[in-house]
Amino acid sequence: MSTYKTDLQKYSNTPTECEAIWGVELRDAKRKSRWPAWADVAQSVTGFLLALFLFCHMAFTSSIQAGKDTFWNLVAFSGGYFFDGEEHLWMHVMLIGLISILVIVHALMALRRFPTSWRMFRNIRGHYNFLTHRDTTLWIIQIVTAVILTGMVFAHVTPMITNPGDLDPNLSSVHTYHNGLLWTFVFLCATELHGMIGLYRLAVKWDIWGIAAHRETLRKVMYVLVVFMIGCGSLTMWTYYSYGKDLVQTNQVEKYEPNVNWYK
Repeated sequence: MSTYKTDLQKYSNTPTECEAIWGVELRDAKRKSRWPAWADVAQSVTGFLLALFLFCHMAFTSSIQAGKDTFWNLVAFSGGYFFDGEEHLWMHVMLIGLISILVIVHALMALRRFPTSWRMFRNIRGHYNFLTHRDTTLWIIQIVTAVILTGMVFAHVTPMITNPGDLDPNLSSVHTYHNGLLWTFVFLCATELHGMIGLYRLAVKWDIWGIAAHRETLRKVMYVLVVFMIGCGSLTMWTYYSYGKDLVQTNQVEKYEPNVNWYK
């Protein structure tokens, strides 16, 4: 039972040495909100899942390098073609919708750390110029790429949700051709930089298995991953663009009919 009758008495009390040691009245102290901690965990978890998705997405889209049939069969797999020999478009929508929800949650949680005024931005810039620390530079890059992705990511996923039937080697190539190389390359660089830097910062932040002690090695691995992902994505982008250009110029824009169907 608390010895204090009012909050004024409780919080105006200066603990004695014994109270500080034994924690007297500690159970009566007001607890801070756990919301920031939960938001931080949510941001980290969604960021980790989205970074893993980037690797899966790169493997998926790059499959066109092995031929249109390979890409078509992978799309058919994600659409449940293996169940009954029919493509279920709602499965595409569900998968893309799930990724979109992760993106939204991650963005909302990350907004807590964005500068919301000119004064905050000025303080961050002053801090950056004063320290010139590489991790601070990476954080600035993440902010810039986050702003870029905010304006581009939903333009990327909306057509796939509204027209899931267009997930096809030919139609995806035509879509890339109409978007242009510049738009696609900027989106690619922003995505991979944001994701790979995010993985590095997560490893340092949570320090699982003491991995943060090898920060320099982690940073080098991150650089290699960025170059690899952007390089692989650039080759894939050019393949889609070339296919799309040929289809448009020859007026042969139509859904692809596979020569090899893995499910028959």
